[in-house]
Amino acid sequence: MVTNADRVWKRQMYRRLTWPFRNRLWNCYRIGRREGRHYLYFATKFRSVRRKQINYIFTFRIAAGCAQHGVQYSSFMKSLYESNIALNRKMLAFLSLYEPRTFQSLCEFVKKKHSEAVSQGLASAIAPTPSGVITRDMIQKVSKT
Repeated sequence: MVTNADRVWKRQMYRRLTWPFRNRLWNCYRIGRREGRHYLYFATKFRSVRRKQINYIFTFRIAAGCAQHGVQYSSFMKSLYESNIALNRKMLAFLSLYEPRTFQSLCEFVKKKHSEAVSQGLASAIAPTPSGVITRDMIQKVSKT
Protein backbone atom coordinates (compact mmCIF):
# COMPACT_ATOMS: atom_id res chain seq x y z
CA MET A 1 0.00 0.00 0.00
CA VAL A 2 1.36 3.38 -1.03
CA THR A 3 0.65 6.09 1.46
CA ASN A 4 0.35 9.76 0.79
CA ALA A 5 3.59 10.37 2.70
CA ASP A 6 5.46 8.13 0.25
CA ARG A 7 4.15 10.12 -2.71
CA VAL A 8 5.06 13.39 -1.07
CA TRP A 9 8.55 12.15 -0.24
CA LYS A 10 9.05 10.88 -3.80
CA ARG A 11 8.00 14.21 -5.29
CA GLN A 12 10.26 16.09 -2.88
CA MET A 13 13.15 13.80 -3.77
CA TYR A 14 12.79 14.59 -7.47
CA ARG A 15 12.42 18.30 -6.69
CA ARG A 16 15.70 18.20 -4.72
CA LEU A 17 17.33 16.24 -7.52
CA THR A 18 16.29 18.64 -10.27
CA TRP A 19 16.90 21.96 -8.52
CA PRO A 20 19.68 23.10 -10.90
CA PHE A 21 17.44 22.60 -13.96
CA ARG A 22 15.45 25.44 -15.47
CA ASN A 23 11.84 26.10 -16.42
CA ARG A 24 9.62 23.06 -17.00
CA LEU A 25 12.42 20.60 -16.20
CA TRP A 26 12.16 21.77 -12.62
CA ASN A 27 8.58 23.01 -12.40
CA CYS A 28 6.73 20.05 -13.94
CA TYR A 29 6.92 16.85 -11.92
CA ARG A 30 6.60 14.40 -14.81
CA ILE A 31 9.26 16.08 -16.96
CA GLY A 32 11.49 16.62 -13.94
CA ARG A 33 11.19 12.96 -12.97
CA ARG A 34 12.35 11.88 -16.42
CA GLU A 35 15.28 14.30 -16.36
CA GLY A 36 16.16 13.30 -12.79
CA ARG A 37 16.39 9.65 -13.79
CA HIS A 38 18.47 10.63 -16.81
CA TYR A 39 20.76 12.64 -14.55
CA LEU A 40 21.21 9.72 -12.15
CA TYR A 41 21.92 7.31 -15.02
CA PHE A 42 24.69 9.46 -16.46
CA ALA A 43 26.09 10.34 -13.05
CA THR A 44 26.53 6.62 -12.41
CA LYS A 45 27.76 5.73 -15.88
CA PHE A 46 30.42 8.42 -16.19
CA ARG A 47 31.71 8.43 -12.61
CA SER A 48 34.82 6.42 -13.56
CA VAL A 49 35.45 8.61 -16.61
CA ARG A 50 35.30 11.73 -14.47
CA ARG A 51 37.69 10.20 -11.94
CA LYS A 52 40.19 9.40 -14.72
CA GLN A 53 39.97 12.97 -16.02
CA ILE A 54 40.59 14.39 -12.56
CA ASN A 55 43.59 12.10 -12.05
CA TYR A 56 44.93 13.20 -15.44
CA ILE A 57 44.64 16.85 -14.38
CA PHE A 58 46.47 16.10 -11.12
CA THR A 59 49.26 14.29 -12.97
CA PHE A 60 49.55 17.09 -15.52
CA ARG A 61 49.85 19.77 -12.82
CA ILE A 62 52.50 17.81 -10.93
CA ALA A 63 54.46 17.17 -14.12
CA ALA A 64 54.33 20.88 -14.99
CA GLY A 65 55.61 21.79 -11.53
CA CYS A 66 58.40 19.24 -11.82
CA ALA A 67 59.39 20.55 -15.24
CA GLN A 68 59.77 24.05 -13.80
CA HIS A 69 62.32 22.74 -11.32
CA GLY A 70 64.12 20.35 -13.68
CA VAL A 71 62.84 17.05 -12.26
CA GLN A 72 61.14 14.27 -14.19
CA TYR A 73 57.66 13.30 -13.00
CA SER A 74 58.41 9.57 -12.74
CA SER A 75 61.61 10.05 -10.73
CA PHE A 76 59.84 12.62 -8.52
CA MET A 77 57.02 10.24 -7.63
CA LYS A 78 59.39 7.30 -7.18
CA SER A 79 61.66 9.26 -4.82
CA LEU A 80 58.73 10.45 -2.72
CA TYR A 81 57.44 6.88 -2.44
CA GLU A 82 60.85 5.50 -1.49
CA SER A 83 61.30 8.25 1.11
CA ASN A 84 57.93 7.45 2.73
CA ILE A 85 56.55 10.90 2.00
CA ALA A 86 52.84 10.15 1.96
CA LEU A 87 51.35 12.89 -0.22
CA ASN A 88 48.74 11.85 -2.74
CA ARG A 89 48.42 13.29 -6.22
CA LYS A 90 45.66 15.66 -5.19
CA MET A 91 47.81 17.30 -2.51
CA LEU A 92 50.89 17.39 -4.75
CA ALA A 93 48.85 19.07 -7.49
CA PHE A 94 47.56 21.59 -4.94
CA LEU A 95 51.11 22.28 -3.73
CA SER A 96 52.44 22.72 -7.26
CA LEU A 97 49.68 25.17 -8.09
CA TYR A 98 49.16 27.18 -4.90
CA GLU A 99 52.30 26.56 -2.80
CA PRO A 100 55.24 26.83 -5.23
CA ARG A 101 57.91 27.22 -2.55
CA THR A 102 56.80 24.09 -0.73
CA PHE A 103 56.76 22.19 -4.02
CA GLN A 104 60.21 23.60 -4.83
CA SER A 105 61.55 22.24 -1.55
CA LEU A 106 60.14 18.82 -2.44
CA CYS A 107 61.88 19.02 -5.83
CA GLU A 108 65.15 19.99 -4.16
CA PHE A 109 64.77 17.03 -1.81
CA VAL A 110 64.28 14.72 -4.80
CA LYS A 111 67.31 16.19 -6.58
CA LYS A 112 69.47 15.69 -3.49
CA LYS A 113 68.26 12.12 -3.07
CA HIS A 114 68.92 11.42 -6.74
CA SER A 115 72.48 12.80 -6.57
CA GLU A 116 73.15 10.66 -3.47
CA ALA A 117 71.85 7.58 -5.28
CA VAL A 118 74.04 8.31 -8.31
CA SER A 119 77.15 8.74 -6.16
CA GLN A 120 76.40 5.50 -4.30
CA GLY A 121 75.79 3.74 -7.61
CA LEU A 122 79.18 4.85 -8.95
CA ALA A 123 80.87 3.77 -5.73
CA SER A 124 79.29 0.33 -5.96
CA ALA A 125 80.38 0.02 -9.60
CA ILE A 126 84.01 0.84 -8.68
CA ALA A 127 84.05 -1.44 -5.61
CA PRO A 128 85.75 -4.81 -6.01
CA THR A 129 83.62 -7.88 -6.69
CA PRO A 130 83.09 -10.08 -3.62
CA SER A 131 84.69 -13.52 -3.65
CA GLY A 132 82.58 -16.36 -5.01
CA VAL A 133 80.67 -14.14 -7.46
CA ILE A 134 81.20 -14.63 -11.19
CA THR A 135 80.36 -11.67 -13.40
CA ARG A 136 80.01 -11.37 -17.17
CA ASP A 137 83.16 -9.31 -17.28
CA MET A 138 85.13 -12.19 -15.71
CA ILE A 139 83.68 -14.66 -18.24
CA GLN A 140 84.55 -12.36 -21.17
CA LYS A 141 88.13 -11.93 -19.93
CA VAL A 142 88.55 -15.72 -19.69
CA SER A 143 87.03 -16.34 -23.13
CA LYS A 144 89.31 -13.73 -24.80
CA THR A 145 92.49 -15.36 -23.53
